Amino acid sequence: MVFRVVAAALAVAVVLGTATACQPEPAPSPSSGAFATETEAFAAAEETYRAYVDALNQVDLSDPETFEAVYAWTTGDANAEARRSFSEMHADRLSVSGESVPTIVRPRVWGAGEDSEIQVAVCLDVSRVTLTNEIGESVVSEDRPDVQSMLVTMTDSNVTDTRWIISEFAGREGEPSCA
Repeated sequence: MVFRVVAAALAVAVVLGTATACQPEPAPSPSSGAFATETEAFAAAEETYRAYVDALNQVDLSDPETFEAVYAWTTGDANAEARRSFSEMHADRLSVSGESVPTIVRPRVWGAGEDSEIQVAVCLDVSRVTLTNEIGESVVSEDRPDVQSMLVTMTDSNVTDTRWIISEFAGREGEPSCA
């Protein structure tokens, strides 16, 4: 069953259930110039993802101004999906509580070049996140796993302090395991 990532993880991680194919783990490519080493690039990518989750954990669905911090860490498809999801949840008068916690953030792929990208494999514990309607009933699918397995793609950006911005979320199978 495809479910809203938002319902699964603070309405964020966008389309988690849409991509489930295994991804090979190619070796990282050389630096695009924004980072001196691949270690530095992946550390910045992890910092980016954790800042994004911190922003998600501060969202109040009754106050659209709190969405802006999440939007600041996203671009492209990730930004469009976050805007759509938050808008729907706000209109539906849903409430979110609890926090998402990244349990694993590991490097997968680093592409060099002018438009460099980086991918990180993520395990996000959403077991404490609840999403309820106006009368206090949960709207979280009973099938939602407590830990979401994602592949997060980021692009090089001068918009954030970390030099990365999240452009896409996809479901993920394989290593590292989130079980």
